[in-house]
Amino acid sequence: MSLLADILLLSLFWFFLSLPLFTLGASTAALYDATVKCVRAGKSGALSRFFQTFRREFAVSVPAVLISGAVLAGLLWILRQLWGMAFSLPQLLIPAAAYLVLLCIPVGAICWMFPLLSRFTFQPLGLLRVSLQFALAHLPSTLLVVLLLAVAWALSVTLLLPMLVAPCLTALAWSLVMERAFQKHMPPESRTA
Repeated sequence: MSLLADILLLSLFWFFLSLPLFTLGASTAALYDATVKCVRAGKSGALSRFFQTFRREFAVSVPAVLISGAVLAGLLWILRQLWGMAFSLPQLLIPAAAYLVLLCIPVGAICWMFPLLSRFTFQPLGLLRVSLQFALAHLPSTLLVVLLLAVAWALSVTLLLPMLVAPCLTALAWSLVMERAFQKHMPPESRTA
C-alpha cells in the first residue's frame, strides 16, 4: 500500500511541479531519482528525496529546459510543415516519415537529460551535450525510452486514470534501461547491484 501511495504522490507532485514548463526538468530529475532510490529500491522517504533533488537540480535544469524546449519546438514546427506539404505533394511523404523517425534522437536526448542530471553533476550546456551522446551511444535504449514515453502520453491523454500513475511508472520503466548505462560511468563504490 505504501508503494502505491509513493507512486501516486510522486506522479501528482511531478505533474503539478511541471505545470510551469520551465520547472519540468527539475521535477523530472526529482521524479526519476526518487523512483529509483525509493520506489525501485524499496526505501522510505520518497517525497523528501523528491523535493531534495528538485531543489538541488533546479538551477541547472531551467536553462537546459529552455534551450532543449526551443530546439524541440523548432523541430516540431518543421515536422508540422513537412506533414502539411506531404498531403499536397505525395513525394514528400517519405522524407516526412524519415524526419519523424530521426526526431526520436533529440526527443530521446531530452528523455536522457534529466535522469542524467539526477545521477551526475553538470552545467547546462554539458548536460545537453552528454544527453545527446547518451542518446546516440545507446540508440536501441533511446528508442525504447521514447516508445515508453509515447505510450504513457497516449494513455494519459485518452484515459484519466493512467495519468495518476503514468509519470512514476514511466520513470520506473526508464530506470530499467538507463541505470545499466549509468553504471558504466559511476565510481565502483556508488554502483548498485
